[in-house]
Amino acid sequence: MTDYLTIGSFPVKMVWLAILGSALIAYGILFVKIRKEPDKKQLLDVLSNAVGIFLLVWKFSYAVLHPLLIIKHPTSILYFNGGETGIVLGIIGSILYILGAASKRELDKSRLFYIGILGLTLYFAAYYGAHFASTTLLADGLTSLFFLILSIYLYTKGSFEIRKTVLSMLVTALFFSVLTNSPLGGQKTNKEAVEAASYGIKKGDRAPNFELKTIEGETVKLSDLKGKVVFVNLWATWCPPCRAEMPEMVRFYRDHSSKKVEIFAVNLTDSDSEKEVKKFAQSYKLNFPVLLDPDGKVGNTYKTVTIPTTFIINKKGIIEQKHIGPMSYDMMEEFYKNAQ
Repeated sequence: MTDYLTIGSFPVKMVWLAILGSALIAYGILFVKIRKEPDKKQLLDVLSNAVGIFLLVWKFSYAVLHPLLIIKHPTSILYFNGGETGIVLGIIGSILYILGAASKRELDKSRLFYIGILGLTLYFAAYYGAHFASTTLLADGLTSLFFLILSIYLYTKGSFEIRKTVLSMLVTALFFSVLTNSPLGGQKTNKEAVEAASYGIKKGDRAPNFELKTIEGETVKLSDLKGKVVFVNLWATWCPPCRAEMPEMVRFYRDHSSKKVEIFAVNLTDSDSEKEVKKFAQSYKLNFPVLLDPDGKVGNTYKTVTIPTTFIINKKGIIEQKHIGPMSYDMMEEFYKNAQ
């Protein structure tokens, strides 16, 4: 899927549009399914509230998981979430809410969970269908088809049985396990593609080389880092989300600096000041190279409009990912894994 849709100078993540569109499709089909039920409003209200609780727990679990970081940098909560652990906590919170709400409103728990599971399968069918339409990856197509078949089965079956639902969930888990570990699970850049890649700033392009000085006065080149995964992070000290992601980058670099990975934090010094950059690096205890771009050459080459913007470059010098906005530790882990 295309990473961003640019509206004027404002980038919108396509994945969020896909999530919103898929959720609306799932909600619409559920509404049609239970439109004749006398308690349809209560059923949809409970499920909508459960989704809201999931999102809140997922978002704010970051504060529970990283309390010291929140104390030092409170604004981090605006930009980050609990990641995979937060998803698990959100699911637990949603299930507990559904059980409590069902008892309080005297709703049939079986019907409530049946409608919820149907909504999830519809959502995933639409979401991976959108991925497949954009990427034409066979993995996305198979995933969408799987959830579509499961959705049709649940929709036409019209009832809920614990035994059959648990079986369908186990089949789903097995399906994802096989898919993740198969060659269909992703695309690797082959030798021919690397050799044919031209210089540019899109995914699959060969990253343009640059040479800058660090705040210590050492000259470094991007081309010297062949064989390493490189995060080229473009930022400024006056940028709030840039400040928010720095502790996450420090943690990631501390845990991975012994591996074949490097971070080049390229400060857009033409809109900042060297004095402020050095002060910032000392205050945040930055443990990775901080580069100065006083003439804005690198910022112009990489066409940086919104900051922070990070380019993840694989070991062969090919751009694997462009990320606009602050990065969390978990994001960097995923980017690093995909760039191997």
